[in-house]
Amino acid sequence: MSMTPFEKAASGALASAIANTLVYPLDLSKTLVQTQAKKHRHKSPQSPPSDSDMDESIYKQKYNAKNELKYKNTLDVLRKIYAKKGVLGWYHGLFSSIFGTAVQNFAYFYWYTIVKRVYHRIYKTAKPTTAMELFLGALAAAISQLFTMPIGVLTTQQQTSKEHKSLLQLTHDIIEHDGISGLWKGLKVSLVLCINPSITYGSYERLRQVLFPNKEYLGPMDSFSLGVLAKSMATLATQPLIVSKAMLQKKKHIKKEGEKASEDDDDDEVHFDSFPEALAHLWNTEQFKGLYKGIAPQLLKGVFVQGLLFMFKDQIDAQFVKFLNGLKKKN
Repeated sequence: MSMTPFEKAASGALASAIANTLVYPLDLSKTLVQTQAKKHRHKSPQSPPSDSDMDESIYKQKYNAKNELKYKNTLDVLRKIYAKKGVLGWYHGLFSSIFGTAVQNFAYFYWYTIVKRVYHRIYKTAKPTTAMELFLGALAAAISQLFTMPIGVLTTQQQTSKEHKSLLQLTHDIIEHDGISGLWKGLKVSLVLCINPSITYGSYERLRQVLFPNKEYLGPMDSFSLGVLAKSMATLATQPLIVSKAMLQKKKHIKKEGEKASEDDDDDEVHFDSFPEALAHLWNTEQFKGLYKGIAPQLLKGVFVQGLLFMFKDQIDAQFVKFLNGLKKKN
């Protein structure tokens, strides 16, 4: 018994919610590492002021440390958050993130099932080619992005915001400062990034057909291994675009009149209006390292989430089909 598009989508959404909850601290640290940006180098005075004018340590802090990034790596992010907010700080923005990924995966799996069924009805072929599999995946991702983009924007802004605001408050802020189109900020790069799930799911399906041609449902470790391999390939191919998308969607902190700077304020905040601008800035300030910053948590989080997602989804699909068959027999 085959599952309907809605049932496939619900299974994918549930699996993604479980998988992302398990590795959420990695997702948070990945976002914080990727959204920080160096300013273009400032020129410092030719010679430091005299001791009477400024202490040497203050001089170094003012002129040399300004261009240092706040977080060095994933462990540094987690350590600094824990020191300031404890374990709960690792789960800042959890609800919006899990809700967002569940909705995004629901939309993706729904449209992916639809476009594959349309393809089979038109061409009457059992299995699409690898190129067609990638195209169908990209098409499904593009359609789903149009509906789910605002959730991704809100999630990134909540994770990078210095204030604890609700989704409703963030939505109001975005519309007030950027208009309704602000909820779709980064849409162009997101549409380009549709190749990421396309590569992931296309590679997964092709590897599954080659390695397990006669299995309708894979075992947990088989699904996990294929998911890890497929996501690794997709992430390495699209990481610069992932970084630029996160930087575009980062929340701007606009100080109100009379508001004093806090210890959390980042003097080196840089914001961008387009992803080519973000990519160019990363290359000019950090070179290749900038384009692939956050790759460790991105890979770690991505491969685990995708592996767990496929593992849970196949098991959920199998149990759901058994449940439906049981109902059918009773009736």
